Amino acid sequence: MHYATAAVARTGAQLLVVFGVVFALAVILWFVSQGIRGTVSSRIGMIYYYLVAPGVVCHETGHALGCLLTGTKIAEFIPFRPSSDGTLGYVSHELPDGGSFLGNLSQFVISTGPVWFGSAMILGLSYLVGGTGLLPDVRTYFPEGTPPATWDYVSNVFLAAFQMLRNAVCVWNWRSPWIALYLYAVFCIASEITLSGPDLKGMWKGCAAIVVVLFGVNLFPYVGGWLNMGIVWAKPYLFLVQTVLAFVLLMDLAFFGVAFLLTRLIKRSE
Repeated sequence: MHYATAAVARTGAQLLVVFGVVFALAVILWFVSQGIRGTVSSRIGMIYYYLVAPGVVCHETGHALGCLLTGTKIAEFIPFRPSSDGTLGYVSHELPDGGSFLGNLSQFVISTGPVWFGSAMILGLSYLVGGTGLLPDVRTYFPEGTPPATWDYVSNVFLAAFQMLRNAVCVWNWRSPWIALYLYAVFCIASEITLSGPDLKGMWKGCAAIVVVLFGVNLFPYVGGWLNMGIVWAKPYLFLVQTVLAFVLLMDLAFFGVAFLLTRLIKRSE
């Protein structure tokens, strides 16, 4: 019983750090993005979907890359084609074997591809526009070379995101047209980085398989120790991805605030 309880605790902590923060941020981003979409599209209609077309292309590319990584055959790749049913683009592919662990894992990779690829795109754009001066100093949050406790780790993600915002104000040349282009690109990617209903179904199938495997590994303390060492090594890189998502969330909240105020002003003037 002791080993089972300890395995549950370790599995929960690992899932929180590796996936929990990322997908919690992705869910919050979905609600904020829906708020922006509803606020703006109610005023300009279908034009909004063409404005965020780069984000749709990025989203579908994330799915396509997931297919390539898992060896899943792509039948059709439509990066952007708005339709009356609300579909803006899609990737038609063979369904991985849902009865096996590898099949479920493939579904997880394909379904969550937009989150990882979108985060990588925003991270790359941030580096191009602001260099290392924009990104947070990860060593500040890992002073001893090891990550802090779980809840401190989560709070540090948001502290690092605020540091990115502060760095942006300090290092960006706000008169440069590249800043406007960067903000537009981030807005597009952030608006479409979230997962659709079918994406979420594939994600949860994969999550269930991952949970079972992690729990089985953690039942053996020695093997679980090696797994923890691997996660500790990867945490600074995961931390950076999570910080970028939190940074995007803060920017999306700012976009939503601006869009909401503009629509209110327009209504008053009509």
